[in-house]
Amino acid sequence: MASTAEKVQGELGSIRDTVESIWVAIVLAFVLRAFLIEAFVIPTGSMAPRLLGEHWDLACPSCGYEYAFGGPRDRGSPGPLIDRSREYVPADAHCPNCGALCDSLGRYLNGGDRVLVLKYLYRFSEPRPWDVVVFRNPQDNRENYIKRLIGLPGETIEIVHGDIFVGQSPEGPRTIRRKPPAAQEAMWQVVYDNDYRPDPRRIRAGSSPQWVVASGGEDWDLDGLQGRRMTYKGGQGVGELAFKAPAGAFLPHYGYNSLGAEAINPSTDICSDLRLSLLFVPRDPLAKVALSLSALEHRFRGEFGADGTVRLLYQSKDRPDDPWQLWSERKLDRSMTSGRGYEVAITHVDFSVGLWVDGRVVLEITDRYPETYDSLRLRLADVMHRPIPTPEIGISAWGAASDLLHVKLYRDVYYTVTGKDSVKPGPLGELARRTGVVDKTPGWGTMGHSIHLAKYPQDPDIDEFFMLGDNSPQSLDGRGWTSAAPTLRLYGDSGELIYQLGTVPRYNLIGKAFFVYWPAGFRLPGLPGLPIVPNVGKLRPIR
Repeated sequence: MASTAEKVQGELGSIRDTVESIWVAIVLAFVLRAFLIEAFVIPTGSMAPRLLGEHWDLACPSCGYEYAFGGPRDRGSPGPLIDRSREYVPADAHCPNCGALCDSLGRYLNGGDRVLVLKYLYRFSEPRPWDVVVFRNPQDNRENYIKRLIGLPGETIEIVHGDIFVGQSPEGPRTIRRKPPAAQEAMWQVVYDNDYRPDPRRIRAGSSPQWVVASGGEDWDLDGLQGRRMTYKGGQGVGELAFKAPAGAFLPHYGYNSLGAEAINPSTDICSDLRLSLLFVPRDPLAKVALSLSALEHRFRGEFGADGTVRLLYQSKDRPDDPWQLWSERKLDRSMTSGRGYEVAITHVDFSVGLWVDGRVVLEITDRYPETYDSLRLRLADVMHRPIPTPEIGISAWGAASDLLHVKLYRDVYYTVTGKDSVKPGPLGELARRTGVVDKTPGWGTMGHSIHLAKYPQDPDIDEFFMLGDNSPQSLDGRGWTSAAPTLRLYGDSGELIYQLGTVPRYNLIGKAFFVYWPAGFRLPGLPGLPIVPNVGKLRPIR
């Protein structure tokens, strides 16, 4: 039997082990923070709607669609100190799905997303286009920014009609920069989701998107599940549905922003990089459905048959009487079972057209795309005589009966052409004045004002990168920077200029953001100022 002294020694040893374990955990936490992983808070909505700054979580009173709306800091002025236990009115919030104005009820304001960042990753591997990067703001090195990496050292970057084009020299040819699948999936934004149908009592007639019968009206039943299920009853002809939307539906508006604050040109910023998807439920092996959309003067059509046949077709809008050209065709490994649902989609994005079945691309065309960088620039130069057309979206069904559910239309991020920021007085604006920057001229990297990113083989630490925010109409990013922090390495040993406005030098990179570990939390009953209950459903990787 153990003596009293042995018991005391054992208890002391246990306490010592516990204290040592706690200190080891603390030391490891500091080591991780210093060398591997660090947490950052998103300050503003420049990466919305994927990464949120201070915001309200809203549900549309008309259609029920849930979205985030930027807080006072994103309205242009921080204003007075926010009391988290009070409710504030989110003025000028419009639903991104149906366009309805949010009611004027007060809401609690949430803090920004908290993200984890892999520090020093770029010491061991090169940054890649479309990475979400945390870096020190070149205009003020005391601030940390988070944006998407667009351009690498040695590249020339130019934004044309919302897309990114890249060349290896200022005068050389340009090719479009396509996104990897994971980044593209994260960057789709709603145009209209038919599962969230607006209440006609709350909106003006014609002010919200809707699907209407274009032909074969007797063959359609659009009233199932309160309009969420579209049934093609079968017939001798082709039944066609058309997407009818108010003016501005394809402009790059964000539910996160106040409409009047967005830097958008309504005559040119018409986004035609789109994704149309639905759940196709054939009732017979002969059932077929087609999804179609247009971009500029081009029409694209994807046909899906219950027998497993998939076809991609093209037609020029300038020659509407010409038959559709078959671009590609394939037979799936198996036919579609009657009564079972299959998600089918057509995407037009970054000079490519793809057809998808159950989340997998089954046909894709890139090399036959009918536009190039040069032809697109010529087309945009003629907008006075040929305005940018609104995309035409349609659904067709024929052959036999089928049900169509979960019809969704999304658009890609569209990079707008904003002016440069105002040149600041004092030493922060000295570089801008010396390089002849004029307020509100076209931004860096915009059409006709490409930016070439310097690469320094002898000193890679000063290589230049170009960053843009996903919330393009309301993002303070590389397009508009007109000042440089005095703490940057602005000049070389011989007095030559080695920093270019609008860029981020490699030594300002902090790391790659990879996970939202603390989105806005839930509030405890009776303690509205303490949103400390984790919202596990919104934990997510960053793409």
